[in-house]
Amino acid sequence: MSSKKKNRKKNRSPAAINAAEKITEQLNAADTEEDLQEPESILAEIERKEFIGEKTNEQKVLDAEKRMVERLRRSEEAENPAINSLHPHDPPSSDTDVKEFVPHSRDSHRENDGFAENISEALSEDSSELSVENEVNSEDESGAEAAIERPNKLYLVFAVFVIVMSVIGIISTVSFFSGIISNIANRTELKNDLALFLYPIVAVDPPDCDTVDELPPTIIVESAIWRIILTGDNSNYEKLYNTYMYVPAIDVEFSVRSIYGNSVHIQHQTVGSMDTTFTYIEDMNSYLVPINPHYAAYSPRVTDVTNVGELYTVTVEYIPPSALAVEGIEFEVNAQKTMVYTLSKSKNVSVLHSIKNITRYGPAYEY
Repeated sequence: MSSKKKNRKKNRSPAAINAAEKITEQLNAADTEEDLQEPESILAEIERKEFIGEKTNEQKVLDAEKRMVERLRRSEEAENPAINSLHPHDPPSSDTDVKEFVPHSRDSHRENDGFAENISEALSEDSSELSVENEVNSEDESGAEAAIERPNKLYLVFAVFVIVMSVIGIISTVSFFSGIISNIANRTELKNDLALFLYPIVAVDPPDCDTVDELPPTIIVESAIWRIILTGDNSNYEKLYNTYMYVPAIDVEFSVRSIYGNSVHIQHQTVGSMDTTFTYIEDMNSYLVPINPHYAAYSPRVTDVTNVGELYTVTVEYIPPSALAVEGIEFEVNAQKTMVYTLSKSKNVSVLHSIKNITRYGPAYEY
């Protein structure tokens, strides 16, 4: 058989050989054009280009979404600063992974057409809509800035309030301690207590005495009744016309012991002056006393206190009553005389011992 083929080739003419070669070249050329015009290769190229375009559009959409998410996160952090400390956000990645291109078949291309159309619609939005979104975003940012400024203003007001209160507290503390120091230095509280104790005695203007046993009985009883009027509780006494009250003699005796001790002699009798009289009613063994007497000879002003143990020496100025009292007008009142009282003081118990006149305005009233 092989020999027959060889013989056939040998028997062909040159024209036949040329014609066969031309036909072969034409067939080869046709095959090449068909290969170049193969539908599958053309579709693959088209899908590749569309895929690249889709990836570009997807990347734009992803970038736009990331920017929007970042704005929302910043506005939330501005409104609620605690969110940033409780849930810290990792910075978003700026690059996305690029997937390797794989040619799709015709069916996969049809499935992705809807997604591509959605992306194209999103990218083809009207510029007016984008401007509205930008305005909304700018309003959100301005609101976030205002929300940040409000807490700052509140902190400033609170800080000023704290500073003012601190200054007031410091001033009050300094004044309090300075008052305590001044009180200790001047013995103000002690002077007030002694003035209250001596007020009933000064009111009757007693004479000098080395011991209280030398005082007239009228001075002793009258000063005891003044003590009940000035410092006692008068609510339990029987009243007469709501102007006078009946003070039992036993209460007067108790008041005498509270001032002069137990050494003085008590003689009950009517005492006082024409302006203020304390009438002794022997049948009732009581004194008829004005409830609110309007006149007393003097009131005390303690100027100096010295003591050795429980023995106190008190310098007292006698201040006369003011005959004129007009609201808003003050008069300088000078002491009419100065007396020195000697007394013993133990806790809340005080006992008078002696009285001495040291003023140059004349001796005390003589009884």
